[in-house]
Amino acid sequence: MKNVLFGLLYLGLTSLIYSQEIPTIIDFKEVKLIGVTVTPLNTTYLRKVQDKETPAMVKKLENTAARFDVTEASIYDGHHEGYEVIFKQTSGSIIATYDKNGKIVSSFERFTNLNLPPTIRNNIAKKYPNWIVFKDAYLVSYYVDSKHVKKVYKIQIRKENERKNLRCTVDGVIL
Repeated sequence: MKNVLFGLLYLGLTSLIYSQEIPTIIDFKEVKLIGVTVTPLNTTYLRKVQDKETPAMVKKLENTAARFDVTEASIYDGHHEGYEVIFKQTSGSIIATYDKNGKIVSSFERFTNLNLPPTIRNNIAKKYPNWIVFKDAYLVSYYVDSKHVKKVYKIQIRKENERKNLRCTVDGVIL
C-alpha cells in the first residue's frame, strides 16, 4: 500500500513539473489595417448639450447624432456649406446641421413624456402642491459659436379644471 501511494505521488509530481515548462517568446509583427478610418466624435456638441441630469433617452439620441458621419451619407457631395439631418425616436427628435467637414454647427431638439429630474419635480411639488404634471417637453437649442446652450422644460400641470403652463431650467428653477 505504501509503494502504491509513493508511486501515485511520484506520478503526480512528475506531471506538475512537466506542465511548468518555460514558454518560448513569440515574435508578433505589426499589422496595418487598410480601409479603416477613425473619425472624432462631435465632443464639443456633447459636452454642451449633456449633463448629469440629461435623461437617458435624450443622451442616446444625442450620441447617435454626434457619431453620425455626414461625409458618408449618399447626399454628401462636399459642395454645400451645411447638411441638415433629422434623427427621430418615439418620444423625440433632433434636427442637426452639419458643416461640410461633419461637425455639428447647430441642433434643435424636442423630447416629450420624459421622467422629469428630481429637482424639477420637487420644486413643482413645493410651489404647486396637489397639482399633477400632465404634459412635459424638453427643448434644447445648440449653436457651435454660442457660449451657452438653451435647455428648458415646458411643463403643463393640472388640478381639477385648472391648467398652468410652466417653464423650468434644467436646474429646477421655475421661470
